[in-house]
Amino acid sequence: MRQPKKIIVGHDLRLGGEVALRSAAVLAKRCGAALRLVHVIEPLQAYQRISHPLTSPFTLEEIARKTGVRLQALVESPKFAPLQLEYEVRKGKPFVELIIAGRAWLADLIAVGGASRTKEPFLGSTSERILRKALVPVMVAKKPLNSKAKRFLVPTDFSSCARKAAEEALMLAKSFSAYVAFMHVLELNHASTIKYAHELGVSVPVPPLLPEEIEPEWAAFLSGLPLDNADWEKCTEQGYPATVIVHRAKQMKADMIVIGTHGRSGLPHTLLGSVAEKVVRAARCPVLTIRPEVFQFEMP
Repeated sequence: MRQPKKIIVGHDLRLGGEVALRSAAVLAKRCGAALRLVHVIEPLQAYQRISHPLTSPFTLEEIARKTGVRLQALVESPKFAPLQLEYEVRKGKPFVELIIAGRAWLADLIAVGGASRTKEPFLGSTSERILRKALVPVMVAKKPLNSKAKRFLVPTDFSSCARKAAEEALMLAKSFSAYVAFMHVLELNHASTIKYAHELGVSVPVPPLLPEEIEPEWAAFLSGLPLDNADWEKCTEQGYPATVIVHRAKQMKADMIVIGTHGRSGLPHTLLGSVAEKVVRAARCPVLTIRPEVFQFEMP
């Protein structure tokens, strides 16, 4: 585990890219990281040009040149003067090129913008695909990360992946002099049943665990974490995980949610049981997702 030293910023030259850049700049200043802006031009297929004849008349090379001029202006902006900032323009599928750019540059983190309003789609977006495929941590920001962040929320299911997220959160919290709130959600699952003898042919709901019953899991999870001189707390709540996590983040005015992802892809792609993905969609604050080290990128 180490602080990020190289951060890729997916910049679409729109609001989402600006939010991603501002959030990444906050982390870069705290961690002494370098930033690389990456804009991806997606070539239009022939059928798209026929069906949309009013698309840009410029060639890809002309678009790349014009984009480069705009990115250069960002790089030279006085507000980013203290940072080590560069850019590149790539052509291809945005989420694929961002991931490849990150691997080529040996980036420690990828920052992207998210939909700023709930009515805007997230499912199937570039941000979602990067979440599922990236080898490194991904930060999705719908609003800029507070430069004076003081509250980090870290949901956990007590897995090794969640433990890694906790370690990363503690490291970041130390650089911000912030406190960390660990939380576990006891999921309400009405479908869980105990089947009795076949001759009875009946089943009854399994009663949910009580908070005190998972204290051994809490003790095992917290054991060995770098908690010395850290300001932290833990809590256990009941409900539907993603809903409870987002509500808790809003309630405590969290500056960032740091959550582990199981890193599966394809049909069983669920992230922490799909919880992380749902949290990213619903949360208003930036969400940092932490990938297991054994995860491998698979081309679409």
